[in-house]
Amino acid sequence: MLAFCRRRVLLGFALAIVAIGVACQKVPLLAPTGSTIVLTATTTAISANGTAPIVAQVLEAAGTPPHEGTQVTFTTTLGTLNPAEALTDANGQVTTMFLAGGQNGTATIAALSGGASTGATGALKIFVGTAAVGRVALNANPSAVPAGGSSTITALVLDINGNVLAGSPVQFTTTAGTLSAGVAVTDSGGNASTVLTTNVQATVTASVGAQAPSTTPPTTTPPTTPTPTGQASASVIINVLNPPTITVAVPTTIQKGVPATFTFTVTAATSNPSPPKNVLVEWGDGQTQSLGATLGSIPATHTYTSTGTFVLKATVTDTAGATSSISTPISVTTVPGVSVVVDASVPSAPVGTTITFTVTITPPTGVSIVSSSIDFGDTQVDQLGAATSITRKHFYSSTGTKTVVVTVLDTTGRTTLGTTSVLITP
Repeated sequence: MLAFCRRRVLLGFALAIVAIGVACQKVPLLAPTGSTIVLTATTTAISANGTAPIVAQVLEAAGTPPHEGTQVTFTTTLGTLNPAEALTDANGQVTTMFLAGGQNGTATIAALSGGASTGATGALKIFVGTAAVGRVALNANPSAVPAGGSSTITALVLDINGNVLAGSPVQFTTTAGTLSAGVAVTDSGGNASTVLTTNVQATVTASVGAQAPSTTPPTTTPPTTPTPTGQASASVIINVLNPPTITVAVPTTIQKGVPATFTFTVTAATSNPSPPKNVLVEWGDGQTQSLGATLGSIPATHTYTSTGTFVLKATVTDTAGATSSISTPISVTTVPGVSVVVDASVPSAPVGTTITFTVTITPPTGVSIVSSSIDFGDTQVDQLGAATSITRKHFYSSTGTKTVVVTVLDTTGRTTLGTTSVLITP
């Protein structure tokens, strides 16, 4: 009986020792009273869905690290921490990873171990997404467009430390025109874009979240929240280029086959002028003429080959591709005939008498003589050239009435005849 009781006592003692060992394994090693915990991070601002390592430094009251394996528990008001609990190394440090998630805001991260904690003033602040914006830089390409043209507006979003912010929504607004997108999300390079189409000058503004913290990271221990001083918006002006205007002075009379000179005047716009690139004239008869890039008065000569009414159109195109045009009807009339007068020195004369013929050719304004000839009526023909006043002497070797014909070809391509007759007697 005594042996049995002794065995029960020994068994109970053994079970107690095992229970104590198990209890020691389950109770975590915590920082002793009077210890401090300081949190540090490599950055104070990250993009939405970004990550950042968080380091906790645990020190006992004497300034020495606690026993290796001291458990530290992390908490955050935004996102998650992985792991939420971790053990210190020999230097009293432990690292966890902050996962921002898709939310925007400020994550307040704290740590505790036993009687030690970061406390309210020692919590670490990390600004996430739009809460981290420090500056918005806005660019327009091109910065000036023709009326109805388009410009790509790109916003570069930077955090308070000057790093790009990805995954941040950017709101675009404009004072005129239309935007292809009112809200765009920044890409991995921190850029978000929209396209403005406008007929008048417009100011486009890009805004990101609320006012962001300062670009100066915390330097004190424990860290403090940066002061909100960063920009959260930016604006850019897109000018609308105004093309030059064009007018035309039309000759009073425009005749078929007669060169007519028109004067075109190109005037630059008074505001946001765009230089001319070319002036194109459509004469209305199927013919066109390019006058080049010229400001001021430009004379141009054109010859219509038929009569009727034509619509003259002149278009000036500027370097931005914008155009300005003018149209006017043109009436082309028939050219008055050339006057050809042939005079003989005598109306009749005996055979062998020399007779003097005087030819007077009078073309209308704008028309010139190409050539003329005189047929004396006896098979002899002389060429008179392009002169308008000619004298020729001729004698006849036979009797009869001789009809003298002068044929004139002018620059319009028309042929005109002038005649006279003389009687040659025996």
